[in-house]
Amino acid sequence: MKLQYKDLTQTRQWLTDDEREAVSNVISSSFVNVAATAYLAKYFDSAEVFERKLRLYFDAERLVGYCLLTFTDEGADTIIRASAGFLPEYRKGGNTFQFSLAQSLKCWLRRPWRKLYYADTMLSPAMYRAIAKNTGIIWPHPADNGPVDLFERFNHSGQLSQIIATRCLVVVGRGSNYSVSELAAFKASDKPEIQYYQLVNPDFNHGMALFVIIPIDLKQFVLTALKQLRAK
Repeated sequence: MKLQYKDLTQTRQWLTDDEREAVSNVISSSFVNVAATAYLAKYFDSAEVFERKLRLYFDAERLVGYCLLTFTDEGADTIIRASAGFLPEYRKGGNTFQFSLAQSLKCWLRRPWRKLYYADTMLSPAMYRAIAKNTGIIWPHPADNGPVDLFERFNHSGQLSQIIATRCLVVVGRGSNYSVSELAAFKASDKPEIQYYQLVNPDFNHGMALFVIIPIDLKQFVLTALKQLRAK
């Protein structure tokens, strides 16, 4: 399904009142155990980030999903975090990949002297697979659990996975609003990324998220481009 979209930058043009209300409705439909007003205050309004990029997805005039990227300087590193939500019938992880990749590239080109990482939680096995199958380097991954020191630095208050001995779990208290049939499909999936996600984070539907790190640098873009070419 081809969706229309609208891109916003907080320092230039941000959400109208109607768009904010529509995003709030998507959040309420996407997650359980979360108050939309508190979620918006934390991810869309907090002051510690220096920039936010937002893509709104529409089916005709109806807002059906969003992908939010926030950019924060933490010491010598710049950290990108993400939040995405879609109405159940529009949950296709690939919707957000191109947007996230393009905005990460732009940030890297503007500030090549800083180390740049995507470092944030993923609640969904489907979202993890959508990113992992398209990205050249992502940690943890079936082929590489990633540098332990980065997880200790960026997720120091998180939990240690006993499966891979890496601090890659985070209690977030909310879960994706999956149906019983969707959860059963995950368990029956033969996709390696889906299997790996559930192995490392079996409590994903009970308020536990997988903390994922993606380095943003020249090697990443080269490997990602090669992966995309092979996929075609």
